[in-house]
Amino acid sequence: MIAERTVDAYGYCPRHGVPVLPEHACVACVADRPPIDPSRRLNVGCGLWPLLYFTNLDESAQAIADVIVHVPPLPYDAGGLDEIYAGHFLEHLTPDEAEAFLADCYRCLVREGRIGIVVPDTRAIMGRWLSADPGDFVEYPAGVFHPVADLTTICELFLYSTVQESPHRWSYDLDTLGATLQRAGFALTAPINRYHDHRIPVGAWYQCGWDAVKR
Repeated sequence: MIAERTVDAYGYCPRHGVPVLPEHACVACVADRPPIDPSRRLNVGCGLWPLLYFTNLDESAQAIADVIVHVPPLPYDAGGLDEIYAGHFLEHLTPDEAEAFLADCYRCLVREGRIGIVVPDTRAIMGRWLSADPGDFVEYPAGVFHPVADLTTICELFLYSTVQESPHRWSYDLDTLGATLQRAGFALTAPINRYHDHRIPVGAWYQCGWDAVKR
């Protein structure tokens, strides 16, 4: 049976909170999965890019957030969440702080609860810098282009991120991020597509991520 195509004004399935391609039905509806509860889906460090059908959390009063609070700890009971996403958040923590944050994520998620983490991909970033291509530029903010072959660009935007109010305090690649999640008790499920994932506001070469579950 083909599920009826029902989408909101943004092209998302209102039952499952996922984007639906034109002329397609929601895959989760076809599979007859239960509807999601946005109050049990948390987007940590949302900044100016809140996610639809999530509770959006940030510590900055300038963020477009539902909850303004510093984490960790997360303001939820044990087992109070079905899903957590944190895009470009973990690198702002020291390794000890990241360990504490992921431990708290594990506490708050139900069994088989999902977590998605995206960070700058230091391996890809340094590889592009080492290639020293004079025609390679990165855009930040919109309309401003920086040469990737310039180490100052790499330091200001990625390694230390001094262009932000909250600088970076650690670096990851896909392997070390995966190992960090596994040490916290999560089972890796799949790498996050750095270019095409509805949770990422800007798809780009300089990021990587994992989806994982609590076993």
